[in-house]
Amino acid sequence: MRLGVVVMLAFLFGSACRAEPVAVYTPDKADGLDIVTVADGQWEYKMVGGRKCVRLKQDTQPASLYMYFRMDPAIRSVLGSDVWLAIDFYDSPVGIVGTHFNTDANPYAAAPGFLLLDTKKWERTLVHLSNAKLAGLQNDGADFRFMYPGLAISRIEVYDSKPDLKIPSDKERVMSNSSHSPRPKGMFYTFGNDADESSAALYRSLGVTSIESYVTWETCERDGEGKWDWTQWDKQVQILKDNDLKWVPFIILGPAYSTPNWFRASKDHVPCRCLEHEIDSKVESRWNPNLPKYIDRFLSEFAKRYGKSGVIESVLLGIQGDFGEAIYSVTGGGWTFNVPGEYHNHAGYWCADKYALESFRKYAEAKYGSADAINKAWGTSFTSIAKVDFPGHQDDLTAFEARLAKDDAGNPQVRRRWLDFIDWYRAEMTDWSDWWIETTHKYFPKTPIYLCTGGDAEPRHGSNFAEQCRVAAKHDAGVRITNEASNYANNFVITRWVASAGKQYGAYYGFEPAGAEDEKGIVARIYNATASGANQLHDYNPNVVTSQSRLDAQRANIKWLYHVPKPIVPVALWYPNVDMTLKWGGYFGQAMMLRDLVDYDYVDETMLRNGGMATHKLLVILHGAVMEKDDANLLAEWIRQGGRAIVMGVDKFESVEGTSEPETLLFGDTPAGRSLGKGEIARVRNEDELASRITRDLRELGLSIANVRKDGIFATETEPGKFLFLNTGPASAKVKIECEGKTIEPRVAGGAITEVTAD
Repeated sequence: MRLGVVVMLAFLFGSACRAEPVAVYTPDKADGLDIVTVADGQWEYKMVGGRKCVRLKQDTQPASLYMYFRMDPAIRSVLGSDVWLAIDFYDSPVGIVGTHFNTDANPYAAAPGFLLLDTKKWERTLVHLSNAKLAGLQNDGADFRFMYPGLAISRIEVYDSKPDLKIPSDKERVMSNSSHSPRPKGMFYTFGNDADESSAALYRSLGVTSIESYVTWETCERDGEGKWDWTQWDKQVQILKDNDLKWVPFIILGPAYSTPNWFRASKDHVPCRCLEHEIDSKVESRWNPNLPKYIDRFLSEFAKRYGKSGVIESVLLGIQGDFGEAIYSVTGGGWTFNVPGEYHNHAGYWCADKYALESFRKYAEAKYGSADAINKAWGTSFTSIAKVDFPGHQDDLTAFEARLAKDDAGNPQVRRRWLDFIDWYRAEMTDWSDWWIETTHKYFPKTPIYLCTGGDAEPRHGSNFAEQCRVAAKHDAGVRITNEASNYANNFVITRWVASAGKQYGAYYGFEPAGAEDEKGIVARIYNATASGANQLHDYNPNVVTSQSRLDAQRANIKWLYHVPKPIVPVALWYPNVDMTLKWGGYFGQAMMLRDLVDYDYVDETMLRNGGMATHKLLVILHGAVMEKDDANLLAEWIRQGGRAIVMGVDKFESVEGTSEPETLLFGDTPAGRSLGKGEIARVRNEDELASRITRDLRELGLSIANVRKDGIFATETEPGKFLFLNTGPASAKVKIECEGKTIEPRVAGGAITEVTAD
């Protein structure tokens, strides 16, 4: 208890003694501070780097993620609210060590962490516990803990005032010990979420241009209407400015956790209600007539505070969904319950409130004009527009979906009623996106604005990515889609609709992972962003900085992250939204197969009607027998003007009404194929014939041919004669390129991106 006496004397005789630690821990001596063992914090004595230390054990159950320390009660009693910890730690591998400590409000409050840079040396850092109230409130009476698997510590000193120690800051350590990646050319490279004084320097060294924060309405006005508190975001802005980083505020207002409790208790709150159970959520209804004024007000106040700060790189909009995406509620839980508590949540149709039904009736009336016309189209018997309803509620909805899937799968009235319902549901989300972007642009007229969207656009999500890109382009804005993982082909097929529509309409676009990714995923996502012509790539920092192998993958491939203004993509793949709305599934597997053969863009019905085939010379159709007659006519006219189409896997096309008109318009009476005007259409039987036909057509059209074979090697022509390859296999391999009358067969490295110039 020698240090306990020192502490008491320090308080009695003034600040001169406060330069000394009030408690010290080493593996050989615990003086006022000791390590404790709990289930998620098992440790052992080890010799590491020539020094005795305590190190978290590996391979324990549960995992030992935390190193806990407990103060002597006599020391606690004299400590104030500011406590400093000088920590000697072994610097390996690469990562951010978290610190959690007792406060009045939270026994596990977070303090700024400290960095591991893999110098494989013993280093020292200083951690400040601000607003501390150390009271033994963590597991086994601990006061604070450090979080990082395998962490090794040899000494901790506790101070009650900031000590005069010559300890380099994390920023200084990064500058002296880490290589620095250049920032991507023409590309925003964003890490989420938030940065502290330690991590910001590391992110900057990785070429990151900006940090994203979840700026919910609740974080800014939680204590009552008009009681704005910007403290959290003022601090974040200052950290970013100090580290030459920009900011991407993810402005979220709609999900349950994003609205203040006082608002949800008010009469202006209108929750989503599902058709499946007629139960309310705590997510705001997209049709809440009271919500727009609050959104406008929040955007106005936020712009007043930060609009001229010079730190904002872009603004991301979180308008609905569970995590802010421009989709309806799909799944929640976990941290989304932190603010509002638990609430009813599932994938479904969230349109059972009275305002949604009123909107649906207006849609039906605008399209058909009368109840009689609606009844004729849908096979219903509504006596007036005021009686028009959704395809079903609760069990009736389930029964209708069963009819659509099986019993009445070919019934044109059942089909049309469902298509109208989903068209309305999706259009309402598109209109909501349009309003949000337009309103935000009013307050941020010169700042890039991205609409956050996600998922795979299945009917319950209520999204049409092409239409979201179209309305974004109206306001010189963009779309970021959040659905990637580690498999390149899978990432491609679920992001390419956004990329294709973005290019057609002039909306910029970016990609975000839905969760974790591995080393291969880091490379695959960089390739997808560059090859797709994106101008933003987002990642969550743990995906990159939690292991040396991931950090190595990022640093080795960041040079391939740059903006490609006009990728050369002459091939289009039909995205049969009508058919997939009637029967979801089966499309993306075929789309992945085709990507292994050739690069392509999607074209769906809405894009087709807006001239989407004008820049493409070859169309592939792999899925979707049901097609609107007018769309078949547009495709036939494109072929007459010189287009070429290849069909596989669709034996016969039919209209929504069940007629053979689409088949006749495209194939006439020759189902194997025919010439049509200046173009031609053909059916092929298998993937080998498909690859052969694509190669033939590209050659005859005078277009580049880049490795049209199934081998896990993907190619994109980034500019005339220049190709970017991703080899997902482990070994180098030879590829074949035909370009401008020349044939070359270079090798591309395994598990890597390679650029090839055909000269």
